[in-house]
Amino acid sequence: MTMTASHRHGAVSLALLFFTAQAGARSAVPGLTGRQIAFEEVVANLKVGDPRVRLDALNLLRDSGFLEAAVPVAALLTDPVSDVQALAIDVEVKLFLVDEAYTRAMTKSIVKQSGATLPLLAFAQGPGAVIANPAPAAVLNGLVAAMASPMLHVRYDAAYALGLLAPAAITRGQFREGRAAVGRLMVLIKDPNASVRLAATHVLGRLLGAAMQNPKANAGLLETKAEVGDHIISGMNDPDELIRLSSMGVVGEIRHERAVQSLTDLVGYYKSDKNGMAALDALAHIAHASSNSVFTGLYEGNNEQVRALAVDGIGRTGDAAAMYNLQIRAAKERSDVVKQALAFAKARNGDFSGLASIVEGFRRDDLQARTFDYLVELGAPIAPSLAGYATHQDAKIRAGVIEVLGIIGNQASLAAIEGLISDKDRLVSSAARRSQKRLAVRLPMTTRIS
Repeated sequence: MTMTASHRHGAVSLALLFFTAQAGARSAVPGLTGRQIAFEEVVANLKVGDPRVRLDALNLLRDSGFLEAAVPVAALLTDPVSDVQALAIDVEVKLFLVDEAYTRAMTKSIVKQSGATLPLLAFAQGPGAVIANPAPAAVLNGLVAAMASPMLHVRYDAAYALGLLAPAAITRGQFREGRAAVGRLMVLIKDPNASVRLAATHVLGRLLGAAMQNPKANAGLLETKAEVGDHIISGMNDPDELIRLSSMGVVGEIRHERAVQSLTDLVGYYKSDKNGMAALDALAHIAHASSNSVFTGLYEGNNEQVRALAVDGIGRTGDAAAMYNLQIRAAKERSDVVKQALAFAKARNGDFSGLASIVEGFRRDDLQARTFDYLVELGAPIAPSLAGYATHQDAKIRAGVIEVLGIIGNQASLAAIEGLISDKDRLVSSAARRSQKRLAVRLPMTTRIS
């Protein structure tokens, strides 16, 4: 990480820049065009009564990379002017985002919504979207408050921003307003607007999923899980298809066991269409022991995607007998998709001997997303072994491995990551720079790693 002398001491200067908003050009701070503006002066302008001055100050801070702006900007998350609120949310997201251009590029195939906002895109990116520095409590609390805004677009963006920034604090046991956040989201999940209901569904899953990673520190938040899960089950019958599919995903994410029977019925009814596949994926994530008979039966079918999900489910149950029987049946398996799932199932049960079979998925465009998800789910225990693939001769594998190490790795993983910042392949070097930002805490008053 580099830090220039001018960033270490004294007033920090920001170049006067111009930005383009969704609603048109954002003007510069009146009277200051063409000169440098001290950081402290820009922050002071956040408190000026004229909303145009507050907006201009936010514009200057958005791409500055100065995390010291996060707390002052948080005060505007409850600004009486909705345009100021909306821009403050956008600024907070941008300050903690690893790479906005990468986020926008990788979510093109995920988010089809025209004019999608940055909070939505960053949330859709999933693991690895944010830098190592956790968002301060003032930011998270401000976003919780902003979800009560009378303006739909503010509630919507605040929810997705919270879903992006809160999980890091939750896994550390540092989000005291977790129950208040769930309370606000439970109001939004009943909103007449389908987009708001969808946002609330997604974010509830992300927050509770994070809490489950550190249950001792989030006992209060997890006390809401049963009620939340039951409401999300009802979303599986929502008239909006995206909400139905997302609700299935979320009950899987939070492993809501009371959804098992409904999901099993949906698998039987929809078979292998997108509804049936979403229900099966949710069942495979809940991984309740009672589902093993369903998974075993589906493994005998011809659809390799269905069979792979069935294998995932058996692996996640941790049932030794089911795993033993599965491996006997899979002795002559020919599908690469299913063989990768088998390697994942073994790794979920502590056998990393098939890690190479998972990693090889980065070679194939159709397996890259699944490979990424498998490795991220396996998490920290595989990081030392995974680092060994960082020097693989295939650039796609190097890039994929480095991307994942930035999410599941620790400070010991930085050596492998930083060693590839100068890799001859642009995809690899870019992945290494992103992962460095995910693991290396940014020091006070420093610019972004370049």
